[in-house]
Amino acid sequence: MSEKDKTIEEKMNMLRETAAWFEGDDFSLTMASEKFEAAAKLASEIEHDLEKMENQITLLKRSFEEA
Repeated sequence: MSEKDKTIEEKMNMLRETAAWFEGDDFSLTMASEKFEAAAKLASEIEHDLEKMENQITLLKRSFEEA
């Protein structure tokens, strides 16, 4: 399953795990840049997913108001 196929909750958990890595004992400067870029990409995907969900909810809300 690619990251784009994961749910928002799964992506949030991945982001939390990455943030925890920065505070953990396994932290290394060599990997920090790569992990940070992956986290930034993941955060962007989460933001996009949430905006998409917000648009869907807005459309549903309008359809109920019009009914």
